[in-house]
Amino acid sequence: MNCVTIDDYPTYSDLIIKYVTEEFEDAEFERFTSAEDFLEFLEEDPDYKVDILYCDVEMGGMSGVELAQKIRDHYQIGSRIKKMVFVTSYRRLWIDFDGQIYGKVSKPFDRQDIVNITYELIDTD
Repeated sequence: MNCVTIDDYPTYSDLIIKYVTEEFEDAEFERFTSAEDFLEFLEEDPDYKVDILYCDVEMGGMSGVELAQKIRDHYQIGSRIKKMVFVTSYRRLWIDFDGQIYGKVSKPFDRQDIVNITYELIDTD
């Protein structure tokens, strides 16, 4: 299972990677600190597919919401990025969730929050 985490605070990415890899043996991660770096990575490796993208909303530069729009504009839903979940400190996040953007996990989160949403994302395939 190919997973990606994008967060400008590495501590949150570290926790997501730890929790998911402890629970799911087949989880492999790429880690980015900006949406721009992730998009560049996708361009450099056109065959890379993401099963689950855990993305912060508010980051320096492009936001997670802007990234989601770029993904919608440039990639067919499910073709390169199957599922996306926002990991955010915003308590109220007003965005249309669709077949690609699954929902959100609020910061601070615990192990069970991340594990539960990961199971839900896998079960919706």
